[in-house]
Amino acid sequence: MKKAARAPRPDGEATRARILEAAGELFAAHGYAEAASKAIAARAEVDLASINYHFGSRSGLYQAV
Repeated sequence: MKKAARAPRPDGEATRARILEAAGELFAAHGYAEAASKAIAARAEVDLASINYHFGSRSGLYQAV
């Protein structure tokens, strides 16, 4: 039996925007190599898994910034 697709959370775009803002600040301040995903998630006040959910990977996030 096929499961019904879940509707996206209404705050998903806000979460994505917070991650992008935090990542932009940390990548600019520390560079790609030194800006840890944990630090980005902490600054954006999201779970670490949210980065992979929204961007696929840290490099996907970097490309989106």
